[in-house]
Amino acid sequence: MPLKYTYSEVLGRELRLDDPDTIGVSSQTLAEEAIRAGRDEEAVTLVNYFLREMQIMHRIMWTWAEDIVRFILEKSGSGPGLDVSGAAGILRVFKTAELGIAPRDRCLEALAAGDRDGAIHWLDRMRLEIKNPHELMVAWVQDMLTYCAATWGEESVLETILHTHQSIWGDRYENWDKMTPWEKVALTIEGMRGGHFSGARRRGDVQVAEEHDRFVVSFDPCGSGGVLRRGDPETGRGPYPIGEHGTNREPHLWTWQKTGVHWYCAHCAIAMEWLPGRKRGHPLRPLDHTLDHQAPCVWYIYKDEKQTRDYHYPRTGLIKPEDIPHESKE
Repeated sequence: MPLKYTYSEVLGRELRLDDPDTIGVSSQTLAEEAIRAGRDEEAVTLVNYFLREMQIMHRIMWTWAEDIVRFILEKSGSGPGLDVSGAAGILRVFKTAELGIAPRDRCLEALAAGDRDGAIHWLDRMRLEIKNPHELMVAWVQDMLTYCAATWGEESVLETILHTHQSIWGDRYENWDKMTPWEKVALTIEGMRGGHFSGARRRGDVQVAEEHDRFVVSFDPCGSGGVLRRGDPETGRGPYPIGEHGTNREPHLWTWQKTGVHWYCAHCAIAMEWLPGRKRGHPLRPLDHTLDHQAPCVWYIYKDEKQTRDYHYPRTGLIKPEDIPHESKE
């Protein structure tokens, strides 16, 4: 499969910008193919890039968890500054552990020695060393948001996600408007491919399709909220148990006006639709959330965001600006 590993001037780093028929293929799978085919230089590039994909999302997850811990400490009455120092102390292990480095080095050592089976073995160990704490952090975020909702009411979930918005989604999508539509697709898929371990094999398989006005990206399952709701197809682990306050019981504009939305999944409505819609006039990257836990999660990246289809607006209380042409009813 052709690899297009290209430097992005906007992001200031390399990014996979493959064609639509390959961009959704796991970086791990591409690395394995390169190892088996003897394309060692390409294999090294892919192994290192796969590790970077995972490291980026690992940092995002522990940052999010740290921000929620800080929020809980602050709401619980901690003294000035103790919320910050306390949260940093609690999350220190996630920030200091150099996950993935040792198996990556073993993988590259095996490759250099001509041990291709060994290289593939250590490549998968690299994935698992980061995937396992990822699963814990997804469940931890869900549990902490559940605690917030049970303790301070459902609006506190919105409050804490707004509390952490800039350090996670605001920074990641700071240059979104400077990117080409395909760069937006590539950045989106990067996070869900190696970052969240989407797909039934949990190695980052994503489906991509193109329509005349938008790109359609789907995950079956999404490797974070989807696995939380459905269970892990790789290990057979069941869905994360949801207690009385694990989903919303009141409809909110920031939960697509639905009830029964897992608190973890609510951040998609807030960060991609509800908040950017109020700041920009239209959603950033809308999705088709469904309460069917067995259904794929479908996201959209519009080629011209001002032409975002009408149906995306009302579910988070947005009104499409009058100076933007509305889609045909035909």
